[in-house]
Amino acid sequence: MSDGGEWVKAEQLLPAELRPYLNRFDALNPLQAAAVPAVLGSDRHLMVVAPTSSGKTLVGEVAALRSILLERKPAVWLLPARALAGEIAATTARWRQHGITSLELTGETNMSSAHIRRAQLWVATTEKFEALYRRSSLREHLDTIGCLIVDEVHLVGDVDRGATLESLIARLRSDQRRTRIVALSATASNAGELAAWFNAELIRTDWRPTVLTTEVVPFDDGDSKSEYEAEQEGKDQALTRLVAGLDDSGSLLVFCGSKLAVRRTAALLAGLPFHRDGDEQVLAESAFAAGVGMHYRDAPQAARALRAFNARQIPMLVATTGLSTGVNTPARVVVIRDLVLGLDSPLEVSQAQQMLGRAGRAGQESHGYGYVLVPRHRETEWRAKLDLGYTVRSQVRGQLADVLLAEILLGSITDRASAESWFRSTFAYAQTKKQTDLGAAITFLVDHGLVADADGQLGVTEIGALTTRLMIDAASAGGLRQAITSPERPLDADDAERIVLEIVVNNVAPLHQWPVNPRLYRTWADDILYTYDASAGFPDDEFGPSFALAAALAAVRDPARIGRNLPPGATPAEIRRVIDTLPRYLSWAAALGYLGEGDWAPAVAGDLARRLTWWHLSPHPERGAGRLLWFLERLLDPENRRTGMPDLYRRARRAGFDTPDRIHRSPRGVDVSPEQFDVVAHGRAVLDIEPPEGLVLEHHASPVEARLTVLTTAGPFRDRSTAVPAPRSLPLPHPSSPVATDLAADVFVYTRDGDFAYQNLVTDLPVDEEPAGRDPVEAARDLLTDLEPTPSTNGGGKRRGSGKRRRTLAELLPHAAPDPHLADVAAALAPGRPDAVTRAATLRINLGRLLPVTEGAARGPLRAAATVLVDGTASAKEFECVYLSLAGALGLHVGAATTFGGRLVALLQIEGDWYVATPLPPGQSVTGALDPPTIPVGLRSLPGIEFGAAPTAPACDWMGEFAPVG
Repeated sequence: MSDGGEWVKAEQLLPAELRPYLNRFDALNPLQAAAVPAVLGSDRHLMVVAPTSSGKTLVGEVAALRSILLERKPAVWLLPARALAGEIAATTARWRQHGITSLELTGETNMSSAHIRRAQLWVATTEKFEALYRRSSLREHLDTIGCLIVDEVHLVGDVDRGATLESLIARLRSDQRRTRIVALSATASNAGELAAWFNAELIRTDWRPTVLTTEVVPFDDGDSKSEYEAEQEGKDQALTRLVAGLDDSGSLLVFCGSKLAVRRTAALLAGLPFHRDGDEQVLAESAFAAGVGMHYRDAPQAARALRAFNARQIPMLVATTGLSTGVNTPARVVVIRDLVLGLDSPLEVSQAQQMLGRAGRAGQESHGYGYVLVPRHRETEWRAKLDLGYTVRSQVRGQLADVLLAEILLGSITDRASAESWFRSTFAYAQTKKQTDLGAAITFLVDHGLVADADGQLGVTEIGALTTRLMIDAASAGGLRQAITSPERPLDADDAERIVLEIVVNNVAPLHQWPVNPRLYRTWADDILYTYDASAGFPDDEFGPSFALAAALAAVRDPARIGRNLPPGATPAEIRRVIDTLPRYLSWAAALGYLGEGDWAPAVAGDLARRLTWWHLSPHPERGAGRLLWFLERLLDPENRRTGMPDLYRRARRAGFDTPDRIHRSPRGVDVSPEQFDVVAHGRAVLDIEPPEGLVLEHHASPVEARLTVLTTAGPFRDRSTAVPAPRSLPLPHPSSPVATDLAADVFVYTRDGDFAYQNLVTDLPVDEEPAGRDPVEAARDLLTDLEPTPSTNGGGKRRGSGKRRRTLAELLPHAAPDPHLADVAAALAPGRPDAVTRAATLRINLGRLLPVTEGAARGPLRAAATVLVDGTASAKEFECVYLSLAGALGLHVGAATTFGGRLVALLQIEGDWYVATPLPPGQSVTGALDPPTIPVGLRSLPGIEFGAAPTAPACDWMGEFAPVG
């Protein structure tokens, strides 16, 4: 189909059953006249490509109404952004007076499965719909969907969301009996290729109700010495000349790539001075008075500016690109000021075409003019881009692990052969006809415990199902799982919160490139991190994790800081946005408790997940409020929680409830029936420990299907046991310890539904229960009687260094080098330990019993490790050298460093992590690198070797702050 065409009366094309819902249309334009018969007269998939403002929304409405009214099947309308979903939801809301029920489903909404099943139309973002698709409780209902309307289908080529959309279409493309796809797009130069892939009839036109003229406007840099400022000056000059040449009869919409650029441009157009750190409220008011509105997320009076511009009460609006996907932002002239969006995202030609499409909207402007400001050296490039248009390219290959995990969950893939077949159904294969090696992605999923491979049959694990249903990327899940199950041991509850939050922000991939300007928020974030002695551990060029950590700490500890002492240009909304992102990942970590992964960390993650979800409530949810919030959530339907929770929580706190344990009657104003309340109440985690007899834990734990996890401590050593369902009696795991007479136990109960409970105990370690076998120190002494002192070795090769470090290494390394003659002694001091970390700690403790440190032995040159062991006394430096020699003889990778005072510190590298193997007194830390030549990032203390270690005690006594007894 080409330009031109006739308008047709609506009653000629629309069936009588549909006309009451579309009564605002007297006639259908040429695009609609061509597309509507295809929608109504065929069961084929359909793709409609036409310019912005050509009336594609009506095509989607007809498709949805056909499914709902004529076929009696629900319909789904997918849109790429929340704002656009809201616009379509408002359009279809008028159908409710005729009895059609609709739902708007975006990231900000939650609905119960029952509520979703009752709706006839879902208006949803792609990510939200895919998340619902993966929900098992909705699987059967989804098979009844008659039509899937995909708005902006060209976003199959979007780097961030394209793979999800492509895999969704691939899932539905072959089964036309189940769900029909009606895809809409304003831009796709390879529309034929895309339509052919999912077996769709293509209707394409260049017709639009107004005339649009576009032009590339080159500019030269200004005279500023700063490269950045010179480019901004060049844009200012080009925009000033362009606006001066326009007549005064039309409206002007300028799209900018950042909030800062919006403020700068608004000041320019309003004739106001611009100060980078000026008060944006003052600028917004002054610019508005001069006829210029500003629009971006949380801009002062942004809604007022948009309304005034649409009503032509002001002639100019300056906005970020989020406004480009709206349907009600017409202008006579559109200018694209920036070719970079946010911090560093290049402007795609599809985005440029969407923005330019705002010019000359039907019923508002008869002609439209679009201009793109480009550096002069890129003029030819951008003329070609706009002439050729946007080519949709598949993004599936870049996110294979994520889409494979989803398809394995849904049963599309059951083995590696079916994975190959699935890939041949993707747009990625259709474009290249080349198969991709899926083995590495599948192996990644298996290695990280997200997928199980049982004799070639692939199936998601419980962790994998949790991951894909929560729409968490596989890379983040892999890192989170490894870190959350083996975290460093906290000193107290504050430390526990910090550790869990650091694990999340350091391992969640999207936070690494979080789109926030470091210049605006760094001082604020650094101040909070300093206050709470926290650090995300990322370099300066990855500000996102540090920003997220600071935002989370402020929200849970001092929410007033979210809006306090912010520099000019910074907004609380940016902080709230990252806070809203974290609960999903913390909930994922919390679920690991029931799945048997980790001990204390999932409970802390669960408390944080709820408190960060509801951090704005009054009174402020303090530590330990997570369980109460968890319980109250379940008394409200998901769609009512945001409005109902503030009052319900306030009443619960006023009534004296800090936990859910004493709430035995259904409160007023909740959504559950008394019978449903009893079900929720019986799902709470309950734990009651009885005094142990010997080493058997007797307890009452409920519900019956809960998981019981026990962490035991004997002196410096720990062990762990877990079981589901929780047994009535559980033998306490007891680590062998040469020094402990007591055994401490931290006991956790985790429910499938997300609640937890905690208690601890200390009991005697019976003599007859002590591990049989010879004392490791006695065994080592016997071996030393036959050991001849040996001369020093050369340390295993040439070492590089300079100055003092080189001299220190030359002195130490020969005496710290692995000595094969000492392998039996090392094995005797660290017998039969299951993991390298525990074995290294055992070696350290038993060596301390074998080899006392005598300060008098410090005089004179260092002696070889064998000589020191035979002599039976050592200086502090010799002791560390002997330890390193023995650790090396066990096959451990060793290193060394010093403290500020020059004390030698033994280092070990185990499974990629570096550990400090020398107990350091409070206030001392590793400051001088020896080997390796720089201090490793993320140094941990070897567990069980604390300086001045206290007697046996529960490792997590501070957990009572997160799980107070109600």
